[in-house]
Amino acid sequence: MLAELRQPSDEAWQEIYSSRQNRSIVWWPVTGVEEISDGEAKVPCLIVTKDQVKGIIPLQESGVTPGATRAQSRGRLVQLIGQDIPFIVIGIDKDNDLFTASRSAATERLNTNTWAELTEGAEKTVIARRIVRRPNKDGTLSETGVMCEIEGVPAFLPIQEISYGWIDKISDFIQPGDVFKAQIVEADREKDRVVISVKALLLDPWPDAATRYIKNGIYNAEVTGVANYGVFCALEPGVNALCKHMRSGKPEKGDQVAVVVTNVDAETRRVNGLVLRILRRQ
Repeated sequence: MLAELRQPSDEAWQEIYSSRQNRSIVWWPVTGVEEISDGEAKVPCLIVTKDQVKGIIPLQESGVTPGATRAQSRGRLVQLIGQDIPFIVIGIDKDNDLFTASRSAATERLNTNTWAELTEGAEKTVIARRIVRRPNKDGTLSETGVMCEIEGVPAFLPIQEISYGWIDKISDFIQPGDVFKAQIVEADREKDRVVISVKALLLDPWPDAATRYIKNGIYNAEVTGVANYGVFCALEPGVNALCKHMRSGKPEKGDQVAVVVTNVDAETRRVNGLVLRILRRQ
């Protein structure tokens, strides 16, 4: 009985044989990355497994742009670990309980079918693939958005389209592999460019914020940033106040503070204020 339980799943192999014969698309999770010899050199490969059945997807079939070095290519593949991906089986080695598959072939087919449905304003289910970072002149990296996928079509989610509120780290809101709803805000087939927005599906805090926060009112807020010219405080997600510094004491990012509102402009979506006191340190 125990030996039977350890046998690879017949259902999993049925999926694989069906994909090989009919070129049907299969969705399995990426469980690892291995370097496998192709006879001349070692090639980084995605590993997909289900019920003890193992498949390999070579770099050239992964849909991932190769890096300048093998290590860079491997690093890009690693970002897919833990995520479900589509593939089409292109070879089976039953003697070794192994198969070879192509993610590129699957996404190409999905891509063709999906573009017809990518109209601006449409709501779609998307999969987050990786956080996009841009190098700065000082050598640091700034997060600019998330590369996502809509049934095989790459789509970019800019950081400013994730939430109405301030976002310091994208990973606090979205992780690679997350599945969520987003709205299409741009779809250009010729440029192969799709831009999406989560914020478009959320309730806009303005212009009603002008009735929730009034001049001379005192409110609780969270410090989101500190600059020489003032303190940025979030009254709520998407409603931020630029406040003058306290006469004594210095708030820090993450602190809870009491803010007196000195001006609210619904047209420009700007709130000005003054930090009265620190309520709670981070």
